[in-house]
Amino acid sequence: MSEMANESTGRAQQAGRTAKQEASATAGQAREGASQVMGTATDQVKAVTGEARAQAGAMAGDLRTRVTEEAESQTRRGARVMRQWADDLSGLADSADADSPARSLVTQAADRGHRAADYLDSRGVGGLVGDLQDFARRRPGAFLGGAVVAGFAVGRLAKAGSKADGSGSGRSARSGTSASHALPEDAAPPQLPGYEGA
Repeated sequence: MSEMANESTGRAQQAGRTAKQEASATAGQAREGASQVMGTATDQVKAVTGEARAQAGAMAGDLRTRVTEEAESQTRRGARVMRQWADDLSGLADSADADSPARSLVTQAADRGHRAADYLDSRGVGGLVGDLQDFARRRPGAFLGGAVVAGFAVGRLAKAGSKADGSGSGRSARSGTSASHALPEDAAPPQLPGYEGA
């Protein structure tokens, strides 16, 4: 009987050792599997992060290109408008009396407008920004003063424009007539003497 007890104890111990070895092997496999999963997850996170960074860089580059193209387009449009105004001023100066003091002022304004339009055409936005940066470095006080004056002027022009829009519609509403009936349909717009509009 004691042999059977010994044999049963030996089998139980053997089964315990086997279970312990299997548990240890299973735990090792689980640790190895978890390590592989962590490594794979880390690699995937790095890949996703790298891809997101690359896409963000591409989007920023695309946005920068679009902004630059739009700025160049607006600069060319501004140069065309400025050249048209300068041409109109030249036409006014040509039709004015030769000894008129206003003629020399209009001629100077037209010349400056042509030079500014040529400058914008030749230098573009990049040249304009570079020249502004150089001027700001050389004369920061004058640059800040000019920026304040320009901001004030733009604000006043915007305010005057909004008042003109508001007062024109208010006047026609008070008089009971609409702006479209202010002139007869077949009436020609007024012309300045010696000036032919576009």
